[in-house]
Amino acid sequence: MYNMDISIFGFKLNLEILILIGVVYLILVGHTLCGCANYGLMESIETMNQTVMEKITDEPMVENFTGANTNYGQSSPFDLSNDTPINTASWSAPNMTVVPGQPLSQGVKDFLAREPQPVPLPEGEMFMFANTPFKPECCPNTYSNSSGCACMTGPQYNALITRFGNNVPYSEY
Repeated sequence: MYNMDISIFGFKLNLEILILIGVVYLILVGHTLCGCANYGLMESIETMNQTVMEKITDEPMVENFTGANTNYGQSSPFDLSNDTPINTASWSAPNMTVVPGQPLSQGVKDFLAREPQPVPLPEGEMFMFANTPFKPECCPNTYSNSSGCACMTGPQYNALITRFGNNVPYSEY
């Protein structure tokens, strides 16, 4: 009866297929745009109303922000009027520099005093850190768990960075 085929870019498409493609496109666009929104519809309308009222009345808008309940509900002890510097000495890694002829730093002494760990691993052992203690004093380190960072020894570290001898310099293969 009626020919409902439409030619687009040399392709003949049925009108029903074009309508279906349009509906699917609108659903995808709607989900993409609305999925990125941080507010629901009613919350957006309330925010717009508050912004308009703020411009009319010159009263600042209250955001109703509540921070994380750290320090038992108290805010951070930092205050802009207090010029006392915060001691950040414990925030960084210990000094691991070794200078010939100079005494070793405490960080190097602690590193060298760690209990030796089996490297290479014993037969049948698959866990590199089976006997390695994890403590906060050993931080920062790449490997950590809920107890702190891995207190790795020198041979453990060298075995990991060389992938147990599998990390070789340049090769044609």
